[in-house]
Amino acid sequence: MINRKFISAIGIVFSSIPLCYCLLLAGTKAMGFAIPLPDLTFTQALSKGEQVYLGIPQKKSLSFKEIRGNLILIEFISTYCVSCQRQAPIFNELYSSIEKDPRLKGKVKMIGVAAGNNLNEVEIYKKQYNVPYPIISDSKFDAHMGVGSPRTPFTIWVRKDAQGKGVVVSTHLGLMDLQSLVDETKAVLQYDLALLKPRKGTVYEGDVLKPPLTEEELLAKAREGMESTGGKVLKIEKISLKDGDWIYLGKVDFGTSQKNLFSKLASRRAVCDICHDTFFIYAFDREGKVIDIVPIQLTKVGNLNWTEEDIKKFKARTIGRSILSPFTFDPGVDSVSGATITAVLIFDSLDKAKEIFEKLKKEGYVK
Repeated sequence: MINRKFISAIGIVFSSIPLCYCLLLAGTKAMGFAIPLPDLTFTQALSKGEQVYLGIPQKKSLSFKEIRGNLILIEFISTYCVSCQRQAPIFNELYSSIEKDPRLKGKVKMIGVAAGNNLNEVEIYKKQYNVPYPIISDSKFDAHMGVGSPRTPFTIWVRKDAQGKGVVVSTHLGLMDLQSLVDETKAVLQYDLALLKPRKGTVYEGDVLKPPLTEEELLAKAREGMESTGGKVLKIEKISLKDGDWIYLGKVDFGTSQKNLFSKLASRRAVCDICHDTFFIYAFDREGKVIDIVPIQLTKVGNLNWTEEDIKKFKARTIGRSILSPFTFDPGVDSVSGATITAVLIFDSLDKAKEIFEKLKKEGYVK
């Protein structure tokens, strides 16, 4: 067994090679090491106690660079993630351990980021699991995407350099035990940041998303979405946009008229650590109205596929709405039993579809 105190001592002496030291520590990942933390900002008012704890001014916004402390421990979660729920008591113990240790109190700050969850969902989670540290709502996945869209729970240790900028010194994907969390927190505080050479890249780099269908099968699904309103596709092609994105464009005959319709493949990495990635096609017209949702890979608890009833219910909540208006997820009515995270990802993809529409308009495909 490796003696962690011995490793820590080596880390101090040979701090000019911190990457090797990071690889030696149990429970860590090399991903993101020495990469500057993106400037994550949130428009969320924290309680007075939370503001005091983080050492930030009283205002209705938060930037991670404003947080005082030598080390910031960030945990990306989803309130519906089973592993996150299991880890909540462990992180509560970590917080207590830090606040009781005079060598760590004030130097180490903890904060959670709830990917895809609104303020109400965050408050319910905090109360249910008695979370003593701040958790920020990241309902549009902006911060989550900013660090590379990791599965949850995903833990990042961030040190502040002499200019107050955050530098990632360790990451961990998945559950951790209390002792490993404490040991890692103490270890990364010993780094000499002046000896770190910042690297370019993303904090988390996942595998490239690949839909479980061939190109021919995807084309057939795109055609299915366009023909869902009773028309017949005369011609369909995959067009590339100037920024590298792409979409299916179809010429559809409705008997008395012909219209151009569009189908877009949406691919989203799973948010929780035991979930499958999400793939679906949404079809829309030149006014931006959603005309169909075509499932490709939509899963629920146990990674079971959505039932026909699940799909029918979800289509009733989305078809006919405009992608030019906000697609705000309401867990009270928009959830699919056992598939809330997947439903959130679909709504978020539709909420971002306005960007695709604007590209089509700018490049002359929509007039």
